[in-house]
Amino acid sequence: MDTLVKFASGLTDEGSSEPTATRWRQAAPWLAACLLALSAGAAHQWQTTRIGALGDFAYILDTAWRIAQGEVMYRDFVLPHSPLTFHVQATLIKLFGFSYGLTVWYCTAVNVTYVLLTYQLMRILLPPWSAVGLCAPLVWLAPHTLYPHPFYDPDAALLILLNLNLLHWVMTTQTGLVVAFLCGMTTVLPALAKQNIGYPYAGLVGLGALWWGWFRETRGASAKDDPEAASARAARRFMYGILGGALATLGWLAATCGLENYLFWVFVSASRRLARPTLAEAYGPWLRWASGLALVAGWRLWLSTSSGTSPQWMKATGLALLLSPFLIVVAATFLAERFFVDLDYPLLSLWVPVMLLAVVAGVWQERTPARPTSLVKALLLWACLTVTFFSFLSQAHYGSSYGIWALFFLMLSCALSALPDDARRARVAWGLALMMTVAAVPYVQKNVRLRYVDQSGDNLQTLVSGPLKGFTTCAPYLSDFVELLAFAGERIPPQDLVACIPQEEPFYVLTGRRNPLRIVAFDRTANPLSPAELVEEALRRQARWVVLKKRLQMKSLSKEVEGVPERFLAKYDLFAELDGYVILHRPSSVKADSL
Repeated sequence: MDTLVKFASGLTDEGSSEPTATRWRQAAPWLAACLLALSAGAAHQWQTTRIGALGDFAYILDTAWRIAQGEVMYRDFVLPHSPLTFHVQATLIKLFGFSYGLTVWYCTAVNVTYVLLTYQLMRILLPPWSAVGLCAPLVWLAPHTLYPHPFYDPDAALLILLNLNLLHWVMTTQTGLVVAFLCGMTTVLPALAKQNIGYPYAGLVGLGALWWGWFRETRGASAKDDPEAASARAARRFMYGILGGALATLGWLAATCGLENYLFWVFVSASRRLARPTLAEAYGPWLRWASGLALVAGWRLWLSTSSGTSPQWMKATGLALLLSPFLIVVAATFLAERFFVDLDYPLLSLWVPVMLLAVVAGVWQERTPARPTSLVKALLLWACLTVTFFSFLSQAHYGSSYGIWALFFLMLSCALSALPDDARRARVAWGLALMMTVAAVPYVQKNVRLRYVDQSGDNLQTLVSGPLKGFTTCAPYLSDFVELLAFAGERIPPQDLVACIPQEEPFYVLTGRRNPLRIVAFDRTANPLSPAELVEEALRRQARWVVLKKRLQMKSLSKEVEGVPERFLAKYDLFAELDGYVILHRPSSVKADSL
């Protein structure tokens, strides 16, 4: 009897220690992913001490301020973008008041969540440590490390990652109808953040759920406890949520701004004025396609040498072709400014090769006889390709890639998941991660994505007090803005309306004033008014003061406001001239009908 007790005790001791060790081994990759996510948040905090884009920041926050004051988008003022990002910031302003520090922590939270959600999706495809490796470059390529302020591209990408994670959770966990329905409703949120990627994404996920829930052949579909029947049931419930989310969105838009206004300004008006890149501009030149063919050839060759009997030279050739585009980019990153004057974006040249590899890998996997075991696994690659394609039609890879680098690494994960050997997969994943990190650090350090912002100042300026405390730019733009704020506080009565041209600073949210113009940004997609119409608008809305900016942080705005200052100078009197601004005034005795 004693022997039996000792035997049982031994089993208990071993059984308790072994699961503990197993749990630690399982938790280690997740802890590593959390460390990477926190590092991405820290990288964003560091980036805010180096650069800021006053015009872009003003576009989001001044628009959010108008919403927080009760104005309605597309009805009281016009803009060509979806409403979600602006409403999120307006809600934060209503709850906590305006503070630059709050927007910084919001972006930090986006970065952290972005990396964690990407890791969770990679775990569907790859072993945990391979997923950790491919997430490592996101420390430098998470959206707000590249761009430090709230914006709709990172918000839309984050919502896509969240929705895919929720879809996988619903499909693999026993959830109730209500929970699955609510998760399905989140599918429409990316469309409310950015229309050109959100609507195609929602359509693709809807088609996937429709196919999986109603038209996919299942074995034992009638059995309640059958996994395939449960999976189809979950897809149907998720699809009901998508439909419910679409109806709720239509109802909200109709009740607030009106569907006609939303459709006109977000689709019709914006598309008329949007300067779309051509396919050649977005996906050329031919060298990128040559790199893509090398990447595909290396992947296919390495895939064919998975057996141990393959010649060593074939394995070496496949690995060399697979890694060569990344090695070339690493070399070009450090040689670009020394020898290749025109090669400004070597890191971004990898997008086309990886997209080409993803297409080939996706077609190859579709031709395999194995049935897809997960809806997200079947959809993920095509969702990444769809979102990337439509995103690049906006500002090509050089302007639209900063928010969707997670999709880049998810496409790589899909291609690597076809390799049968976990050890080989891990080696390639970590090799690619190392090269991407080496190429990404100079890309961030030189602020390549923010080259449209003037960075030629000799020193940085940082505000040390007030709601904008911590905001940093190159001189002299903050000192100019502080002088304008002081002038407005002392010389312009609070009840007087002020029009800022081209509104390159967050004047209204900082002063609490109301923007008298219907437009919120001066670029071809957001401003439907000609210079003459703009002056008429200011006069009709009784704007007594006009602030014309002399030194622009975003030099491209000079073309957007060409002819506008001359029109205002013809109707308003010169009142004062500051270092960075010209102040115009129109006495109240002069009526608008005196035009």
